[in-house]
Amino acid sequence: MIESREEVYYGIWFLPKAEIKLQGRLTVSETFIDLHLTDPEHYSFINNDSLDLQKLPIIYGLGQHREFITLYDCSGYGGDFSANLMLYGDRHFADIETLKFRMMRVNLPYFDKWINPGSFKKEVLKNGFVIKYENPQKIDFELNNEFKLNVDFDCFIPDTHDKTKIVLNEYSLIQLISNNQDGSLLTNFLKNLTYLQQLVSFLFRDGANIDTIRVYLTPEDYSKNRYMGIMVFGLHPFNKYAHMEYGLHPLIKYTTLKERLEPFVQSWFAFANDAQHIINLILQDYFYKGVFNENRFLNLIRVLEIYHAFKFPGNKLPQEEFKEKLDTIIENIPDQYKTEVRDYLTYSNEYTLDMRLRALIVEVKGNQIGLDYKLDDEFIKSVKWSRNYYTHYNPLAEKKALKGEALIKLTETCRALTNFLILKHLGVSDETLAETFKYYFEHSYYSNYFL
Repeated sequence: MIESREEVYYGIWFLPKAEIKLQGRLTVSETFIDLHLTDPEHYSFINNDSLDLQKLPIIYGLGQHREFITLYDCSGYGGDFSANLMLYGDRHFADIETLKFRMMRVNLPYFDKWINPGSFKKEVLKNGFVIKYENPQKIDFELNNEFKLNVDFDCFIPDTHDKTKIVLNEYSLIQLISNNQDGSLLTNFLKNLTYLQQLVSFLFRDGANIDTIRVYLTPEDYSKNRYMGIMVFGLHPFNKYAHMEYGLHPLIKYTTLKERLEPFVQSWFAFANDAQHIINLILQDYFYKGVFNENRFLNLIRVLEIYHAFKFPGNKLPQEEFKEKLDTIIENIPDQYKTEVRDYLTYSNEYTLDMRLRALIVEVKGNQIGLDYKLDDEFIKSVKWSRNYYTHYNPLAEKKALKGEALIKLTETCRALTNFLILKHLGVSDETLAETFKYYFEHSYYSNYFL
């Protein structure tokens, strides 16, 4: 998530309010931020010979070219430390919980192509042709109470030294602008950036690997030079191993939303703020499916059950009414069975998997997604039988549980239902969903066939 494959910074390194300053080398790559102390007199910030793990909240650095560097959440042994987050720029030596900025700029690959996949145009001339870049229209709206979202677009001039292949590079410049006049904490910027990354990952079913992040003390700093803010390193992407056969097929096209982009994105951020447990399960299914078909299936059933509890909170009966009913039952049974019966019935007021599935399927008009995914009684029975067998092993239930290709197909149907429900929750209309999912099909690289 940095601008180059690997960067090395030589300089002096020190702890806050400490007099000792040590020479060292910092190496930053896409997957690690490592500091190696090379001072000839001292090899540790702590003057002892202990080999215990050292945890340091902050390490400051001053590079040989006067680079200001701050490392956060550091740990290591002796003279070798790893950091989870790094700031590179000017005047930011501060605890991360007090560090405030007015603006963050980030580039998310794929986002620009979602907004406008045809930005490059070929214009035929008398003596050949020329390729021009047409900037998509800027996006600017209130994201939530904390931030505004502003998206601008730009491109790099194609490298034409290789006449056999010209690479066209376009990208989006996404700015999160604090609504607070004194700025917002860096941690709040990073939280909202995570939500944006998750949105793109969900839409494209691929990891939204952030290209660069810069923060600015004022929006004016950005307008003066948008490439010179304080660099942020770290924040490992969701999917470090993006699929090579990625085909730019989002779950829903921008052109179908267009006028409703603002409420759509706002709904996602509200959902991400309240339901990270659901989003994490979905992204885990996208990128870390597990070894066995049974794991993938059970993970998606968890998604559907938890989503129902999130969307339709509560129980079958109001709690007071259920308690009164349970007390009445307990009063009319022999004393020696009261405790056993109460324990057995305590959770009977919760919705069963059957009830949850039926409530969710009602959300899908026509009870079918695409040409292949039917949400009928057979689907519900198959889910129940298979879930019960794989979570509560019973040889008598083995015949009804799905296996092999049948289980893979059932898992695909659960994925299709999950994606449909999330988009509907985000405010996509029934008409748009019907058109979007008309010919919906789980691509092979996403549906586990390749495993």
